[in-house]
Amino acid sequence: MNVERGLVERARSEDAALEALVAAMWPQAFRLAASILRDRGLAEDVAQDACAAIVRSLPALKNPGAFPAWFYKIVVRHALSEGRRRRPAEPLEALQRRCVNDPSDFLALEEAMASLTPLARAVVLLHYYAGFSSVEIGESTQLPASTVRFHLMLARRALRKALSATRAPDLLAEARDNV
Repeated sequence: MNVERGLVERARSEDAALEALVAAMWPQAFRLAASILRDRGLAEDVAQDACAAIVRSLPALKNPGAFPAWFYKIVVRHALSEGRRRRPAEPLEALQRRCVNDPSDFLALEEAMASLTPLARAVVLLHYYAGFSSVEIGESTQLPASTVRFHLMLARRALRKALSATRAPDLLAEARDNV
């Protein structure tokens, strides 16, 4: 997230700067919430709630340079809290059956991500999309870094297993052609 420190500092006292800050953070908040929750309407609500919480808590932020990590932390917490109230994701086996029928890599990845729990999606997104370390992800999710690494490992395994189902028919066809 590219928000300059000066904007964060000015947003504490200037309405125009606060509006600019909200405008700058809204797209990231929505994308992150949507990626975790896999529901556009729900993600809009969560992103709005998270942005409102950020605005309310902005005076308490001691280090404006820490704004991006603080921002992600609040959005992830709101999304995970909402995700816990929702029903669990589709079982991975059902996903694997559908991925075999539609081998498009992008769609397969989207479906594989959708099969993960909201926490696992958050960990994967914060690690690969936002570039956070396990310590930073732990601060966002209120988990120890070792637990974050464990969730990341489980998520990668689940993704690998789901995605391998989409490549299996192609690999079998290649093997038959080479015989």
